Amino acid sequence: MIKLNASVSKKVPVPEVEFSSQSYSAGMEVEVASGASQDELKENLRTLYGMLEEAIDEQLGQQQIGEQKPNSSQNPAPTPESNKGPTRNKQNGRKATKAQVRAIYAITKERGYTEERMKELLSGYGVEVSSALSIGQASTLIDALKNNGQE
Repeated sequence: MIKLNASVSKKVPVPEVEFSSQSYSAGMEVEVASGASQDELKENLRTLYGMLEEAIDEQLGQQQIGEQKPNSSQNPAPTPESNKGPTRNKQNGRKATKAQVRAIYAITKERGYTEERMKELLSGYGVEVSSALSIGQASTLIDALKNNGQE
């Protein structure tokens, strides 16, 4: 028996987070009869790679569809008004740090926020992307997200 191994991986950028990407990969191993010709082996490999690439593309497609489906019953979007407490940092003139932007992305992804819900959330702070938040705004938003919009 001959074993054929194939793997495919893709990296896609993370929306609104500079220098970030998410990796997707799939791999498979199959056995082929020892007497298979080179052409048969090549065809089997083409088929394997095609299947793996298709599987990754399906996963990416499902993720994008999932991100676009509004699910208003789950995780209400916090607003600036929903966190009346003091912020950790009042330096409103400086932009949010990369760590804050990553944290916002990670929390909203974990909580299932769609891109549309993120835009609504950020519009409450007068910005379109999380990297445009001030340090203080980002801190307030992170606290609100961690508390799921509740004090």
